[in-house]
Amino acid sequence: MSYFRELRVNWRCIVASGLGQAAGYSVVNYVNNLFTPHLIEDFGWTRGDIANVGVLLFLGILAQPIAGRLTDAFGVRRVALVGVICAPVVWLALGGMTGGLWQLAVLVTIQVVLIGGTTSATIYSRLIAQDLDQARGIALAIAAVTPPAVAAASIPLLSSIIENHGWRAGYMALAAGTAVAGLIAISMIPRQAPASDSVADSSLAKRPLSHYVDIVKRPAFQLIMAGMLLCNLSFTLQTAQLKVVLLDHGVDAATGTFAVSLFAFSVIAGRLLCGIALDRFPAWLVSGIAMGLPGIGLGVLATGTADPMLVMPAILMLGFALGAEGDVLAYLVMRYFPLAIFSTALGTLLGGLAMAIALGSALLSLTLELSGGFTLFLVISSAAAFLGATLFFFLRRIRTED
Repeated sequence: MSYFRELRVNWRCIVASGLGQAAGYSVVNYVNNLFTPHLIEDFGWTRGDIANVGVLLFLGILAQPIAGRLTDAFGVRRVALVGVICAPVVWLALGGMTGGLWQLAVLVTIQVVLIGGTTSATIYSRLIAQDLDQARGIALAIAAVTPPAVAAASIPLLSSIIENHGWRAGYMALAAGTAVAGLIAISMIPRQAPASDSVADSSLAKRPLSHYVDIVKRPAFQLIMAGMLLCNLSFTLQTAQLKVVLLDHGVDAATGTFAVSLFAFSVIAGRLLCGIALDRFPAWLVSGIAMGLPGIGLGVLATGTADPMLVMPAILMLGFALGAEGDVLAYLVMRYFPLAIFSTALGTLLGGLAMAIALGSALLSLTLELSGGFTLFLVISSAAAFLGATLFFFLRRIRTED
């Protein structure tokens, strides 16, 4: 089957994967900023209270491997349906809060563990893994850019509802929107997909821990995990303090704002271009090059330069690599692990990735305290990215599963 014919034949699973993720937990990343100021104002909560609740996000470290395991055992449709049903219920519950911070904590926990675990790429990417071969990379990219595209289109409407009718009405609108989109995604999962309606591998349910052991012992897992850990130490800095770094280096506010916008654009471009590249070149080569770009970008920023001719390419590299990462991780799992344990392996790696982000945040805090600036962290994370990228080249020596 030709490249483009494969995309045409399997369009349903690609749309289901993208729309399912857009209707699931990913929407939280885009809409929370719209509600938080209203919650603080109405309930008297502080920014510190909200930040403390945010610590619960690390429960996702456990949720992803478990959800992946369940998906391999019982199929995408059954696991995703849990999140599709629960997501609107939680949005409605958030709209009905009466002011106790414990209510927010409980609902966020449900979002992270139950909804985040059952509507993420760990779950929906299995549709692409089992139905596509030649066009896997671009299919993953299309599915991955669907959530931010849907968010960009719907946030103005949601913001208008909140401003004109209140934040409770906003939560009700979210509940309705995610319910409709989630059910459409479920209905579009191809009926003939072997892992969507039936048990993907009945032996998984009989041996609770054996597949985790098998995954961790594989050289491919060890290389990918170590590479991702080293390349993602700077994640928090890139997503939360990039503009602060630029301002500290003497970049003016307008240029800093433009750089952040450029970063967001390059994330999307990186996702799509890397997806195309993965379909045409060896996965180990694309992964090594893409994941090594932060080493250059962070190294340039570590010099303290404020020259836009140097800063802008550095920002582009950081964003491109961050966008490519999602494609790289899922694609490598498709190539180096059997389909029967695809979601288990991907969920385990994503759990490890969350740990890497946590370690990077701690390292950033420590280096800021020790040096009073970002330079030390930029040097360390740049060197780590180069080392991590090198590990992906060693995948060339490992036999793929297809």
